[in-house]
Amino acid sequence: MLAFRSQRARPSLTLLGLAALLSACSLGRDERSAQATEQAAVDAARDAMLAAARALGGTDLKATGRWASCPGGIGQRYVGGGSMKAPKGNVAGQLEAIRSAVAAAGFTDVTQVKENVTMQRDDISVNLNYNRVYEGWPLSFRSTCHTYPRADAKRVKSSANREIEGLSP
Repeated sequence: MLAFRSQRARPSLTLLGLAALLSACSLGRDERSAQATEQAAVDAARDAMLAAARALGGTDLKATGRWASCPGGIGQRYVGGGSMKAPKGNVAGQLEAIRSAVAAAGFTDVTQVKENVTMQRDDISVNLNYNRVYEGWPLSFRSTCHTYPRADAKRVKSSANREIEGLSP
């Protein structure tokens, strides 16, 4: 009897898994252009990095971004990363300084992992944490997944890294 229940539940579990996967991506066409999404992600990354740099006295800010496929191949999102050097200090205190500074720059704190600062503005997530090996502050950012019309297809199919400009604190 147990084997029978297991086989009956399999389609339901498959559908539940598929629904969870699809909920991470927008199934409809994005309301804004790919260029606007890219610009929103770049602006969010720049604003977060500059706020963090001001809070810590950070230097050597560098970041790039590019288009990437979403998990499951449904849609595209703009992703990127970068780094910042900062004077050594109490990491917990520095994390709180970053959190406050980035929140003051218009982000909402959505941190769920200790020793990370994860902030969100609109549909762009930005994450900063201290890397003890590198002795710096890496940053990652990403937009949510969206599908784009043919007019934006060339832009979102490009996987070339683009440098984010204007990262001088």
